[in-house]
Amino acid sequence: MAKLKAIFITTHKRHKGDCAVAALATLLRVPYEEMLVAAAKVQPLVLVRGLHNDEIIEVAAAFGRVLVEESGTELDLKATGILGGKLASNTGEDEHAVVVSGGILFDPDDGEVWRVKDYIKHYGMTEVDMLELED
Repeated sequence: MAKLKAIFITTHKRHKGDCAVAALATLLRVPYEEMLVAAAKVQPLVLVRGLHNDEIIEVAAAFGRVLVEESGTELDLKATGILGGKLASNTGEDEHAVVVSGGILFDPDDGEVWRVKDYIKHYGMTEVDMLELED
């Protein structure tokens, strides 16, 4: 069996609402603290309520990177970017953001690596959208 080569070192989230911050730090290979400072300039309540897609795009732009929002049933799950959606949980539905690339998913919540489709199915992810990273 062939070994998978890591393409990202996952930055773990540190607060309830910072999965998008950790996902952006992972995706753009920027230290968490630097990403948090940039995110707080866009959304001062980032640690309480997280970031919405337009805010994630704005934070990425502060680092000179472009994210393009894609949604619908024809998402390119092999693209590189941030996948977001609602996860079924014991407390209802929680929104979550993860890094994806080449069909592999890097979860800032626990550092686990999944196949994207398996993760979506396992966690019952709905209302899925993607912020694709432009080269």
